[in-house]
Amino acid sequence: MRYGFLSGNVLKGIGAVTMVIDHLGAVVLKGYVNSHVSGLTQAQIDRLGVIYGWLRSIGRISFPLFVFLLVEGFFHTKDRKKYGQRLFVFALLSELPYDLAIYGRFCTWERQNVLFTLFLGLRVMEMAWRARVHIEGKDWRGRELPAGVLFGLQCLIFAAGAGVAHLCRTDYSYKGIALAAVFYFFHAYRQAAALAGACLFSENVWYFPAFVLILFYDPNRRRKANAGTRRWFYLFYPLHLLVLAGIVWIVG
Repeated sequence: MRYGFLSGNVLKGIGAVTMVIDHLGAVVLKGYVNSHVSGLTQAQIDRLGVIYGWLRSIGRISFPLFVFLLVEGFFHTKDRKKYGQRLFVFALLSELPYDLAIYGRFCTWERQNVLFTLFLGLRVMEMAWRARVHIEGKDWRGRELPAGVLFGLQCLIFAAGAGVAHLCRTDYSYKGIALAAVFYFFHAYRQAAALAGACLFSENVWYFPAFVLILFYDPNRRRKANAGTRRWFYLFYPLHLLVLAGIVWIVG
């Protein structure tokens, strides 16, 4: 879409706000009900259940936005290696806060935080990109390869990444990598990317607003920012989980 008006920072802000709303339900409200269930009436539990459903539904908007911005970052960053290193470091730092907030334990292998999903998506995109560039459309005999073969090779790389995400039990699992693949292959065709992404996540209508917002993204509104501004989300993610885990501990 040529006439977008939303910058990447605006999309990131919307993603962060909806993520916090989601975690208020998944962490604070759920923790409160679990620790006070014996003192709540059934009517109160039902009302809190409705609120919980609304909070989690609004939170569905965040993940597609973060994956979209990940792919945008992949195509525009000056140093993909540093980009990946930054994601991995903060994924490691976020695991303890994630386990404390979501599972109430210091360490669990039930599921890994979403930054691991984003890191894996970035690495898979890098592998697919390198495969396409290094082969340069030719086989080992120097003959031209059909475009379909190169596309199939990249699809296999994404499929392998999706399998790793599933085995490692990262947040959103293989569907997170599949969404990265959609935005990667349709990077130059935003409307097609939004439509394909909406179909991929069609099981919940609350994902749909995220793909509408993506249509109004303007890549020309990218802003130069210092390193601290660019990395605010990576710090915000583990810190907000720690705060929410602290709230649950207090109310519990």
